[in-house]
Amino acid sequence: MSKDINNMERSFQKVIEVGEIDRWLRDMLPMMPRTSSDSIQQEREMHTAGYEVTHHDFNTHTITLSEANLIDQTDIERMVGFGKLLAACSQVDMRVDVSLLHHGALEVAFNPEESFARSQIFGASYSNVVPVVFGLKNPRK
Repeated sequence: MSKDINNMERSFQKVIEVGEIDRWLRDMLPMMPRTSSDSIQQEREMHTAGYEVTHHDFNTHTITLSEANLIDQTDIERMVGFGKLLAACSQVDMRVDVSLLHHGALEVAFNPEESFARSQIFGASYSNVVPVVFGLKNPRK
């Protein structure tokens, strides 16, 4: 009987963990960086003006999994938030790297300077994937 309860607790914990990760992936969409040549130009001007510019990595986001042994790559790939994240990056043709780190964390790294085809999702290259614009209506109409 106690073994059945322990198995049920692990199942509930996995459902909770999957929900938290999916919500976190959906929350990544508003944090996607915008490509802007203006900010790059301003940074170059600051270097030439004698100011020291400190670089912060605002494009890499990590969530620690509380039950890393319960969640695997296929669970994440089935999440709606994961699909929306890939679709959004594909629409704007932005590289996104998604990886499960060995210490039980999920990392999402955006690179607005590179194309979506350079993305690495769980170690798989997306070099043969053509960026697709999802949800656009027929432009001829």
